[in-house]
Amino acid sequence: MAIAALGSFATGCDSGEDQPSSAPAAAGPKLRPRASTRAGTATSTAASGVDAELIAKRYLGLKPFAPAPPPPAVKPIRLSAPDPAVFSNVPMTDKVVFITVDDGLCKDPRYIQMVKDFQIPITVDLANLFISDDYSYFAKLYETGYVSIQNHTVHHLLDMPALSAGQQLDEIAGQQEILRKQYGVTPYLFRPPGGNYDETTIQVAGQAGLKGVMMWKETMQITNMEYQTATDRLSPGDIILAHFRDPAQLDGESMIHMMIWLYRHIQDQGFTVGDLEQYV
Repeated sequence: MAIAALGSFATGCDSGEDQPSSAPAAAGPKLRPRASTRAGTATSTAASGVDAELIAKRYLGLKPFAPAPPPPAVKPIRLSAPDPAVFSNVPMTDKVVFITVDDGLCKDPRYIQMVKDFQIPITVDLANLFISDDYSYFAKLYETGYVSIQNHTVHHLLDMPALSAGQQLDEIAGQQEILRKQYGVTPYLFRPPGGNYDETTIQVAGQAGLKGVMMWKETMQITNMEYQTATDRLSPGDIILAHFRDPAQLDGESMIHMMIWLYRHIQDQGFTVGDLEQYV
């Protein structure tokens, strides 16, 4: 599908400087906290404010997502820094999935608008290697009130187990400090780059104050979703992995195009999107 059909949105991906820097920058502006949707009524109110006509016109016929059911009184996954849990799915029966978006390479301003338009919760796992050229982009995402920020290391090294315990701690704890300075947040979930981790990774994540190591069940490509099960279907509680990708990584398509297809896969299978922080 041609991305030119996306209303009056500008084309291209605003990715800042040509090569991202890995050096931490000075502390960013103090941000207001992410809007809470822990009460079922708050989630329903947000969903009811979505403009269905605008969604259909701007995003190739998609519909607003149905409100997620009220979250359980007790979280299905209980986390602890002394013993971080590794998980890729949240135990539940409701047709709810969770969207996570990793790295931070592509900084398409249209995606900020997309988050505002759909008003569904998104978890972003940020690596300083990719975000340090434009911290303000993710500040704007966070300020929408629908985005939570989690830890994806400083340099996005794809083989964490090859590092010493001290090096792994530097990668994880260093990113905790960067995210705290830039966004005023304290992540409690860690997404290992490439999904590669060992027992040392889990231990040092706990030392850095993180309570869980978050994996995934599905990975979004350009238009297709890759499943880890033979059924090629979503299951209740699945965590879906997508990335901040630019056209060079998407065969000329945009991140918006990819996210439209991600949302379509979820809607076509009768699921809605939940706030991971309410369940984990």
